Amino acid sequence: MRTAVILFLLATASLQAQTDLLEQTLGRFGLDSASVGYRPQRSWDAATRDDPFRLPWFDAMLARPLKIPNFTREMLFRYRIWATADSGNFPRPMLAKIRPLSALIMNSARNLGYDVGKYGYDYTPAVDAEHPLTEAVAALYADADVDLGDNIVYPLPTQHWTNIREEIEAQAALLPAELRASIGRILTALREARRWREHSLRRIPAADLRHIFFSTTLEESQCDAHTFDQVVYDAALAFDGSSASYGAMLLAQAVEKEIPVLQSFRGADHTLDIPTPFGRVLLRGGADDRHYAQDCALLIDLGGDDTYLGSVGASSDGLPVSVALDLSGDDTYIDEHEKSPAQGAGVLGIGMLLDLGGDDRYTAHSFAQGCGRFGVGVLYDAAGTDEYRSAGFSQGAGLYGIGILFDRTGSDAYHTVYYAQGYGFSKGLGLLYDLEGDDRYIADDTELTHVGDETPKHNESDAQGFGGGRRGDHTDGHNMSGGLGILSDLAGNDTYSAGVFAQGSGYWFGCGVLHDAEGDDSYRGVFFNLGAAAHFAIGTLFDESGNDRSDLVMTLGFGTGHDGSAAFYIDSDGDDIYTMSNGDDRAVSLGSSLNNSFSLFANIRGNDTYAPVGNSMGYAMSRRGGEWALYAPTTGLFFDIGGEDEYRHDFGAQNDVWEQKFDRALGLYGFGIDTAAGGLRFERD
Repeated sequence: MRTAVILFLLATASLQAQTDLLEQTLGRFGLDSASVGYRPQRSWDAATRDDPFRLPWFDAMLARPLKIPNFTREMLFRYRIWATADSGNFPRPMLAKIRPLSALIMNSARNLGYDVGKYGYDYTPAVDAEHPLTEAVAALYADADVDLGDNIVYPLPTQHWTNIREEIEAQAALLPAELRASIGRILTALREARRWREHSLRRIPAADLRHIFFSTTLEESQCDAHTFDQVVYDAALAFDGSSASYGAMLLAQAVEKEIPVLQSFRGADHTLDIPTPFGRVLLRGGADDRHYAQDCALLIDLGGDDTYLGSVGASSDGLPVSVALDLSGDDTYIDEHEKSPAQGAGVLGIGMLLDLGGDDRYTAHSFAQGCGRFGVGVLYDAAGTDEYRSAGFSQGAGLYGIGILFDRTGSDAYHTVYYAQGYGFSKGLGLLYDLEGDDRYIADDTELTHVGDETPKHNESDAQGFGGGRRGDHTDGHNMSGGLGILSDLAGNDTYSAGVFAQGSGYWFGCGVLHDAEGDDSYRGVFFNLGAAAHFAIGTLFDESGNDRSDLVMTLGFGTGHDGSAAFYIDSDGDDIYTMSNGDDRAVSLGSSLNNSFSLFANIRGNDTYAPVGNSMGYAMSRRGGEWALYAPTTGLFFDIGGEDEYRHDFGAQNDVWEQKFDRALGLYGFGIDTAAGGLRFERD
């Protein structure tokens, strides 16, 4: 076994001189990295161990939770090296050729356990040298077994063509050769992506595809386990996520490689409108356009302050792949149709929306703004101060698929209610990735529209880095292990606010991650928030620097796990304040553990203030003994290393050590320490 220290050592002392406080603490209880995890025995009346929806690495992490911090940081690093586009980060020149969107999809697929190639790729579609655009369109007609002659396979209200090839060639002749070739390459990549999309759905009956697409309640019925949809369950098992992911990777690579060519025509007055069996091909110039383009396989707008109504850059039951690119302008995207895919949504297909400049506004109900449901959906905004608003299943949401929202610059506002902002349900991954700016992440808790089981006074958010699944042990027994939800913000003074289950939280074999790299941040969560997990899940929150203010309104957060879970809250620097504005004596927080879980809170450096209530700072409680105590101990650890700290609680003090629970028969190990120096060494494979 190799170990590594990850950002958690005081800078004033060498690695060799540091005391490993974690090893020291576990040693006092006779524990080590191999004995603190959840390792269920077959004889237990516990959750199933052979759930077909389980993340492939999940059980190993839960069994040895001291691997989770390094595992998570390595996962975040693999996203970061491509998103920040620094070729010096790459160990091989080939990897540097992979464009950021392609890499985000690639790494997300691998995190779900899909094999999408070991070394990456550099995909450039081959097109006809003389007629790249016409022949690319002709290939789409050939795929549909339709002759490009005297017929109308995709009628438009203003176009009644008797010879489609002649009309295509006439329009193409008006475009510069370089632009013709660029659009031809994108269409060729779109055709290849459609082929992989078809392969991903090959085991799902056609009638079931329509049921899945048009159902407006299937996700909520599966998530809360109050009802059961057999069609969705069977389709989720049959879906080939590897093929869908690979097709999306190829398409994203090809589209991104064409961006420099397309930008050279920004603001130009070029137009194109071509029907194909798989959607329109639409090109518009630099004017302020008004698009109602839900039928577009490819839409390119060269500039202007544009308005997009309805679905854009989203697949549908009749549109297997859809790509939209807007080159510049302050644009407005509005889809008022309830639960229709929009704005970078892959619902039973692949959908991508790329907006390359301007202060933009995105408004949709749900299944939007980077949502993958039996497919891959991507929304990429390259620049500007932007606003994203939705009800749910959005802003980086994956449900049996991959959903990505990637915002590169600007101080942005993200507003939703539930299942969003880095949300991963079964066989799904949701990623919200923001590189810079003073951003606001709101999972609304003011108007009660999505109240859950924990409390009637707050919304259940399932957002801001949340991974959850379908818990069926208390209903029909159809368990669906959770997915992976990630929210990663690399810079800025950010605000995070949510209701229940959010901000690096997990539920039912799911994993949630909230990562903030720098800035003076504000966090507000209610219940199972801020690095929390319940019912065999993993929740992590990493804040690397800044003077932060964090309020856990009620209970269960700041690195707290319940019922066979693992939870981490690690803050690496800054003068931080931790409060509980509406908690009571029953509250549990700050590295406390319930019922056979492992929980750890660590604050490294800084002058910090702790004002919790109830059971806090290294508390442990469990109802189970016997084998449960041996193979799933309840361990709660609190560490504050460095700084001058203030404790507004019944116990805890500067340079103090406290032991709240130690009962080997029940497997209870609760411990806290405030010390001037030391480090935490976590396990690494």
